[in-house]
Amino acid sequence: MSGKGGKRDDSYFAADRRKRKKYMMIIVPIIAAVVAIGAVSALLYKPPEVQAISGVECHPAEVTNYHVHSHLDVFVDGKNQTVPANIGIMSSPRCLFWLHTHDTTGTIHVEAPQQRAFTLGQFMDIWSQTHSGSKSFFDSVAGKPLKAYDNGTEFQGDYRNIQLESRKQIVLAYGNPPAEIPTHDFGSLR
Repeated sequence: MSGKGGKRDDSYFAADRRKRKKYMMIIVPIIAAVVAIGAVSALLYKPPEVQAISGVECHPAEVTNYHVHSHLDVFVDGKNQTVPANIGIMSSPRCLFWLHTHDTTGTIHVEAPQQRAFTLGQFMDIWSQTHSGSKSFFDSVAGKPLKAYDNGTEFQGDYRNIQLESRKQIVLAYGNPPAEIPTHDFGSLR
């Protein structure tokens, strides 16, 4: 409105201001509602929990109260097979099982809230259930004879019972074993 006589300003600029004000009166409450809904959803959202595998839990971050490393070499008919990276590391929802790998070196990270006995069988279960390429690997070795070595000595009994302990070297040989059972230099790893 103009200051003279209370008439409305019908100029192009005044009409444009009224139109923008009208849109803002609609848009601002919608934006505020969307932000409020987003904030409430973020506060109430709980990511789905990943079920434990063989008694080994999966947490959103590494738990290092108990942290040791074992090493696993896998051979099929004498040929070294790569132990995949990111066994036991989930991306959706993001979590790490207490037994996992970060890279393809064969190092098994045991990172748990407290010290307890973990076994190769638990790790193998996590491998088969969390790694996308595991089905083809496990299918390829199904039915092949298996020899397991614990720190260079052939393991007698069920290989799944081999304990994952600090600086433990484990070799699984499916089919014909390699000519020489390898050892692993852990360097500064515990």
